[in-house]
Amino acid sequence: MRRATDPIANLSRRGFLQASGAFAGALLIGGPPWTRGAIAAEVADPASVGPWLRVAADGGVCVWVERAEMGQGVHSTLAALVAEELEVAWEQVTVEARCFDGALRSVLTGASASIRESWLPLRTAGAAARAMLVTSAARAWSLPVEECVARDGRVHHPPTGRGLGYGELAAQAAALPVPSQVELKSPEKFRLLGTDLPRLDLPDKVLGRAIFGIDVAVDGMLHAAPALSPVPGSALVSADREAALATRGVRALVEIPNGLAVVADHYWQARKALDALAPVFSGGEAVIDTPAYSRLLGEALDTPGLVAGAIGDPEAVFAAATRIVEARYEVPYLAHATMEPMSCTASARAGTCEVWTPTQAPLQIRRDVARALDIDPENVTVHPTLMGGGFGRRAETDFAVQAALASRNVARPVKLIWSREDDIRHDFYRPACAAQLRAALDGSGAPQAFALHVAGPSSDRELPSWLRGAITSAQKRIGSPLAPEGYLPDVVWWRLPSVARSGIDWIVAGSSPPLNYRVAHQRLECSLVENPLPIGWWRAVPASQNAFFIESFVDELAHAASRDPFEFRRALLPGRDRAVLEAAAEMSGWGRPRSDGRSLGIAQFAMVGTTVCEVAEVSVDGAGLPTVHRVYCAIDCGRALSPGTIRAQVEGSIVFGLAAALRGRISLAGGRVEQSNFHDYPIPRMGEIPEIEVRIIASDADPTGVGEPATPPIAPAIANAIFAATGRRIRALPLIGAG
Repeated sequence: MRRATDPIANLSRRGFLQASGAFAGALLIGGPPWTRGAIAAEVADPASVGPWLRVAADGGVCVWVERAEMGQGVHSTLAALVAEELEVAWEQVTVEARCFDGALRSVLTGASASIRESWLPLRTAGAAARAMLVTSAARAWSLPVEECVARDGRVHHPPTGRGLGYGELAAQAAALPVPSQVELKSPEKFRLLGTDLPRLDLPDKVLGRAIFGIDVAVDGMLHAAPALSPVPGSALVSADREAALATRGVRALVEIPNGLAVVADHYWQARKALDALAPVFSGGEAVIDTPAYSRLLGEALDTPGLVAGAIGDPEAVFAAATRIVEARYEVPYLAHATMEPMSCTASARAGTCEVWTPTQAPLQIRRDVARALDIDPENVTVHPTLMGGGFGRRAETDFAVQAALASRNVARPVKLIWSREDDIRHDFYRPACAAQLRAALDGSGAPQAFALHVAGPSSDRELPSWLRGAITSAQKRIGSPLAPEGYLPDVVWWRLPSVARSGIDWIVAGSSPPLNYRVAHQRLECSLVENPLPIGWWRAVPASQNAFFIESFVDELAHAASRDPFEFRRALLPGRDRAVLEAAAEMSGWGRPRSDGRSLGIAQFAMVGTTVCEVAEVSVDGAGLPTVHRVYCAIDCGRALSPGTIRAQVEGSIVFGLAAALRGRISLAGGRVEQSNFHDYPIPRMGEIPEIEVRIIASDADPTGVGEPATPPIAPAIANAIFAATGRRIRALPLIGAG
C-alpha cells in the first residue's frame, strides 16, 4: 500500500467496493491495515462492508464511520478526509455512526488509531467518488475529462461555464466502473484539512438534541439496575426477592453474570428495589488487598524478571560501571470514571436482539450478546450512540450482555443503567504496577546503560472480549496459532506475546526498548504478580505508568549528574523529540529566574508515533500540597488535520492525567474496592484546572495519534516540579490524597 503522501493511490476490488446504486446508495472502501488480503474476491452483500459514503440526490454527502465518537471530534475529522478529496463544501457533509461486519471492519476505537488508520482509506474513497462524478459529467457533456474540474459539490467545465451538481450526477456515476487508480490531492492544496472546521456533532450537543447511551428511548421500554458482586468471582448467597418484587413498578429479577438485575417501569423504582433486595454475596476470589499487593510487587522486583527486550550489552556496562543510580517507583490501580456511567438498551425477542449503547467495540458487543443469548451474531444489530467518555472502558461488553439478558427475560426492551458506585467498583482497572530503574553513568554524568524492571498483574485472564475475537479471527484466517505482525492492529500485536507464550504482558511492561533517549545499552524486564481484580485498557496504558517511572527517574539522573533536567534530556534526544522538548521549554521560559514561588518540572514521552513534552508550573504550600498553575505542552503528531481538535484533545488528556496524578487511586480492603464516587475518587473541578498552552509542531509527516499521548507526561512533570520546589522526590502516586 502506498503512503498517504503519494499522489496516486491504487484501487482494486480488494480495496474498493461499489454497491449497486452506489451514489444513490453507498460507496465502499477497504478497511484498516490488519484486513490486508482478507477481503473475499466475491462479496455477496457489499452493503455490509464499510466504511462507506452516500451522495444523495440533493448533493448532500453522508459519511458512515465505525469509529466511536466520545467527544474527541473524530467523526468530523474522518468526514473531512472524504470531503477534502471529494471536493465538497463542508456544509454539505453529514456523518453517521454505523456498525459494519465482514472482512472490512474496525476492531475497536482505541490506541489513538482512528486518524492514523483512516488517513489513506477515506481520502481514497473521496478521490474515487470525485473521479467518477467528473467522468459522469464529462460524458454527459461529451467533453474530455481533463477539461472538467470538481469544486464545492459541483463539476465545472470552465471553458463553457457549464456545471452540474453532484446530486444530478449521482445515478450516472453509480453505473461507472471503479477507477483502478486515483490521484490524491497534494497537501498544499488542502482547503479543509489543516483548518478548524465547525464540528459536525456540536450543534446537536449544544441544543440538547444529541443522543447519548443514557438518553435512548424505545417504545415499550422498561428500566433495569444491577446488583453486582463486590468481589470478583463471588456468587449470590441470599436476597430478599419477595421484598424487591413487592416494590412499586418492579416487573422482574433477572440473573446476570456476577449478580441480579432489577427490571421496573422506571429507573428510580429499580434502584429503590435494590435496597429491598439486600443481596449477600460469597467471598469470591482471593483479591489481594492494597498493602499486601504492594509488598508482593516489591518482592517481585527483588528477583530477576523475564527479559522482554534488550539492546546492546547492559549487563557488561553495569558490571564495569563506577557509578550506578537506582530507584523504585509505584503506581496504584485506576478507574476510568467516565462522566456517563455504563448503560445499554436492548430489545431481545424471537431469536433477535437490537442494541443501543455507547461502545468502542460494537462488533464485539454483537458477538458477546449473541453468545449470551445463544443466537446467531447476524441476528444482533448494534446502534452505537454518542458516549460521555470511553478511555478504554467501553471496549468491554459486560453491561451490554446484562441488558440483553434482562430484555430476553421480560420480552420487552430494557434500558440498563449502572450507578456511579457500580461504575467505580466494577471497572476494568488500569493495573497497579511497581518498577525498579537502574542506570550506569560515565564520568561526565551521561547514562551508558539503562534497565527497567516492571511488575504488575497479568491481563491475560482479563483479555478484553474484542481482543479475544480479533486474535481468533486472525488465527483462523492465516492458519497459524500466532498471528504475524501486520494482520492485527498494534494494540492487539502488543498483547500477543503474553497471549501466545505467557510470562510477558505488554499492558504492564510497555514497549521495548523502554527509552527513546540515545542510550546504547538498555534492558526491559517484566514480572507478573497475580491479583484477581479485573484490569483492562485505560487511556495510554502502559505508557501512563511507565512515563511516570522513566521520566521521574531521568530527572533523578539529571540531578545526580548535576545537570539541568532540560539540558540533560536535550543532549540525549534525537531530532524530532528534541524539537518538541525545546519548544515546551521555550514556551515555559525554562531557565529564566523566577520570583513568584513557582517551580517548573519537565517530562517528555513518545507513543503511537507522536512525541509530547510538557512543562508543569507548580507551587507547594506550607503543608506540602501542590497547586498546578500552568501546563505548557508541545506535540508533534505529524500533519495537523484539525488544529483546534488536536488542542482540545491535548487539553483533555492533560486534565485526565492530572486527575490521576494528583488524587487517582483505587485501593482494596477485604477484597473489595474502597472507592465509590467522586467524593473518594475525585476529579478536578473547573476551578482546579490549570491554564494549558498547546503548541503543535508543524510537520509534513503522515498524521499520528492524538487521543492519548498527552496523558503520560503530566504526572512526572508535576512530580519533577515538586522536587524542584522542595527537594522532595515523590516515587509513588497519587501525589496527594493517598492517605
